[in-house]
Amino acid sequence: MMHELLLAESTYRQMEVESKLFPNIRYVTINDAGEIKRDGDDVEETDLSIDMARLDLSLFMTGQVKLIIRLIEQADSFKFVQTSAAGLDSPLFQTIASKTDVFCSSDAQSASIAEFVVASVLNRWHRFDVRRERQLAHQWRENVFKQMLGSQWLIVGFGNIGQTLARQVKGFGAEVTGVKRDLTPHEYANQLVSLDEVNQHVPLADVVVLSCPLNDQTSQLVNANFLSRMKPDAVLANIGRGLLVDEDALVAALDDGKLDYAIMDVFQKEPLPDDSAFWGHDRVQMTPHSSHRGSRTGELFDALFAHNLSQFLLGKPVRNLVVPGSF
Repeated sequence: MMHELLLAESTYRQMEVESKLFPNIRYVTINDAGEIKRDGDDVEETDLSIDMARLDLSLFMTGQVKLIIRLIEQADSFKFVQTSAAGLDSPLFQTIASKTDVFCSSDAQSASIAEFVVASVLNRWHRFDVRRERQLAHQWRENVFKQMLGSQWLIVGFGNIGQTLARQVKGFGAEVTGVKRDLTPHEYANQLVSLDEVNQHVPLADVVVLSCPLNDQTSQLVNANFLSRMKPDAVLANIGRGLLVDEDALVAALDDGKLDYAIMDVFQKEPLPDDSAFWGHDRVQMTPHSSHRGSRTGELFDALFAHNLSQFLLGKPVRNLVVPGSF
């Protein structure tokens, strides 16, 4: 059976050698100018029979979002789709999943995001900013810091990212409570609890990490009530979605000393508006939705894509298969 795979032209150029390994696939590419080609030759939209897609940053960075969506919507069905996204709350993904036989999310960014969270928490607890100030002032003063050893981590959303983070912090001697639908014991969690139980565990956590999907149950999960339960020296890290947090309530809680610090990589409005209090808040670390931008994330996704495409064509199990109804 011959397939047609939609992907960015730049990606196709990078994988031309690998593409020859799949002779039953024709490659439909889009470039920054909005040109559509099939195996390098111009082609009309009406002649396309796209039934596969590689939905990654390179494709959407072409700026041809309307064209991409149109091609996706025009397809009657898909046999195989691989996205580079971990969170699938976009209506576009839900549309694709509803008409795709094999739809896979990505875990390629998990290591990068987990490392980002660990580095950010350590930066706060070790107070490298204070150490630098003392160095520049020629002050020979010791710096007592809070250790990861024995710290309590509440990871809300114990999927690929949450589990990778748990494995890393347990290496430091931390204890982990994971929040997950499936409460089957996991090697990287001291315990697993349901979302309904999360408020009971917030007061015990030194670090609360949001790595869960955005849905009706999790929207504005971190509100004034949630924040009032946090330890005054606790850290909140949001690497999930901006709408998981009531941002006004978070600023108020920080100002009132209800928690120590917030690590914010995602926001309700992106780019972050110039008048946001997060820009200048001395107890907020803000980054522009970039915790996934590790130096090896791209190669890990390339490997995942090649693996899953090969597995699909061989009729074998794929990684990160999205189960219908899991949104």
